[in-house]
Amino acid sequence: MKFQAFTRRAVPPIMAAAALGAGLTACGQASAPQPPASAPATPTAAVAASATPTLSAPQLQFVSDVRNVLTFGSDVTDAKVASFGQHACRSVQSGTLAGEVQPARRAFPTISKGDAIQLITIAEKDLCPAQSGPQMVTYVATGSSADVTYGPSGSGYQGAVPLTVTKPLIGNPQFYSMSVQLKNGGTATCQIRVDGVTIVSASASGSTNVASCAMNQDLNGSWQETSLNG
Repeated sequence: MKFQAFTRRAVPPIMAAAALGAGLTACGQASAPQPPASAPATPTAAVAASATPTLSAPQLQFVSDVRNVLTFGSDVTDAKVASFGQHACRSVQSGTLAGEVQPARRAFPTISKGDAIQLITIAEKDLCPAQSGPQMVTYVATGSSADVTYGPSGSGYQGAVPLTVTKPLIGNPQFYSMSVQLKNGGTATCQIRVDGVTIVSASASGSTNVASCAMNQDLNGSWQETSLNG
C-alpha cells in the first residue's frame, strides 16, 4: 500500500517535467530566426521603341543614291529623305514631276530646281520604277515673228515662232541650246524645260535681236542654266 502511494505521488512531477520540456522546445521553435523572404523582383524597365523608323531596302538604296549626288543641311536625316521620296512617288502617280519641284525645295531649301528634278527622278527609279521614264526636254519660243534654232550640242534643228517641241533627253550632250532671232522687231522669248520645269529662259526685243537659252548638267548631274560663251 505504501509503495503504491509513493508511485502515485511520483508520477505527477515526472509528467510536469515532460510538459515543461515540451513547452521549452515549442518556445525555441517559435523564436528561431526564419530565412528572409525573397525580395520582389525588380521590374524590368520597358525598352522604348526606337524613334528612328526602319527603312526598307529600296528606301536605303534611294537615300544612298541621293546623298551620292546631292548635299543637304546637317539636320536632314535619312528618314526625312526617304519620306519625301515616298511622297514624291505618290504625288507623281496622280500629277506631274514638275508639280513636286517646289515641295522638294521647301523640304530641302539648299537644293536648286535641277537638284529637285534629280531628287524626284531618283525616287521614281528606286521607289516606284513603274512610273519611271526617260527625261524629256521641251523647247518653247513665243513672241513676235522670229527664226528659231534649237537642240543638243552638235545639232541645229530649225523652226519659227511660235514653237513648242518636246524630245527625250538621250545620250550625254555637252549642252542644250535655243536661239530665237527676231526678224522685224518686237519681242521674243525662249525657254528650255526638263520634265516640265523651266531651267532657263530669256527674252529679246528690237530688230534682229536674239533671245538665247542654254543649259547643261553640273558635276552632280543636275540641270542648270549655262552660257554658250563659257
